[in-house]
Amino acid sequence: MKHKVFLLLALFTASFNGSALSVADADSLSARAARAYASGDAAKALALYDSVATHYTSATLFYNMGNCHYRTGDMAMAVLNYERAHRLAPGNEDILANLELTRSQLKDRIGELPSFSLGSWWEAFRGGADPDQWARRSLWWCAAFFALLGMSLYIRGAGKRKGVLVASVTTLVGVFISLFMAYGRHTDLNDRSSAIIMEAKVDVRSTPSAKGPVLFMLHKGTKVKLLQQQEGWQEVRLTNGSVGWMPEGALERI
Repeated sequence: MKHKVFLLLALFTASFNGSALSVADADSLSARAARAYASGDAAKALALYDSVATHYTSATLFYNMGNCHYRTGDMAMAVLNYERAHRLAPGNEDILANLELTRSQLKDRIGELPSFSLGSWWEAFRGGADPDQWARRSLWWCAAFFALLGMSLYIRGAGKRKGVLVASVTTLVGVFISLFMAYGRHTDLNDRSSAIIMEAKVDVRSTPSAKGPVLFMLHKGTKVKLLQQQEGWQEVRLTNGSVGWMPEGALERI
C-alpha cells in the first residue's frame, strides 16, 4: 500500500457548502492532516480532510481521504474516494495503484467483459494534469489562430502569407481537437452513473421488489453501473454484464 500523502498546495475546485473556507485555511488543515497521517493517526487526518472536503474538491484530497479510509479499514469508502480521485486525475499512477490494491481486498472479485482500451497512457493524455487543462489549451490555440490570422493581413509576399495561413489552419485544427477533448472531460466529470455498494451485503433481485427472486449477492465496496430507478430501487449492471435490482439506499454515487 502506498502511503504517500500530498499536501494540497495546488488550487482546489471550489464547491462551497455553508460558510466559506479560504484556500489558506484549507492548506493549513491539509498540512495538519498530513502530519496526523504520518504520525499514524489516520482517524484524525480523515476528520481534518473531511473539513476541507465540505468546501473544496481535488484529486489529491480524494486520494488522501482514500488512504485514510484504507488505514482505518473501511475499504468501501477507500474505493469510493480513490474512484473520485481517479475521475479527476485518470492518469495518476499512485491513485490507480492504490485503487487496484484496495479492490483486490474486497469480497467480490468480478471480472470485466473484454473491451477495447487504449491503455493508461491514453487516460493520462485525455484526462490531462487537471480537469480544466483541455479548456485552457483550446483558449491558447484560439489565441494563436487569431494572432496568425492578424499577421497574415500585414505580411507582404505571397509565399510568407501562404505559410502563415497554413499555420493558422493548423492552429484552428488544434482549437477543434482541444474543444472536443474538453467536452469529453466535462462529460466525464459530470457523469454520476456509477456507484459503490456501502452495505455489508445486498441481495440483487430480478425485479424492483423485496419479493423478487434473488439473482446474486454483492458486498460492500463493489462498483456498479447505474441504469434506471423505480420506487426506491436501482437497476445496476456489473462489469461482467450481470444486471439486477437493489435498494437505492445501499449505494453511494461516485
